[in-house]
Amino acid sequence: MAVTVVPPGVCVCCVSPAGSQVRVRHGVSAERMKNMMRILALSVACLTTAQAATAVTTGSVNLRRSPGVSGRVLSVVPKGTLLIVACRGQWCRTTVGGRGGYVSRALTRPVSASAPLAGRGVVYFRSCAAVRAAGRAPLRLGVLGYRTTLDRNHNGLACERGE
Repeated sequence: MAVTVVPPGVCVCCVSPAGSQVRVRHGVSAERMKNMMRILALSVACLTTAQAATAVTTGSVNLRRSPGVSGRVLSVVPKGTLLIVACRGQWCRTTVGGRGGYVSRALTRPVSASAPLAGRGVVYFRSCAAVRAAGRAPLRLGVLGYRTTLDRNHNGLACERGE
């Protein structure tokens, strides 16, 4: 492997890590480098995007303070509990009884049927204006009335200031 000095302003392409150094190829056109960076950015965005959904627990599940088995257990969620979850990897963020935390994705099952929009115990807000008019803003993930379409920045709080 040859070691050389790359002149300033020359695009380099990372080929592979080699111990404490990184093997690169230089002389890559600026257009090719832009395309590679776009693909990389899109790949990272796709890998880190959380998916919000409704799920039901398949057994007693620990609600943890942080994702991972080392996260402190906040409470135990009973089997058959319906949750609104935002999952990333093997862990899902949710709120149970007003307490936010994480549950193992492996211990939940997605619910494919839509929730009813009317009936006992169902709260539906058409817009954030309706949430504010009812004095319920902001709505936390897992609380009746929360919908991902009301949570524009996907942080688990719908209809907060600025939304």
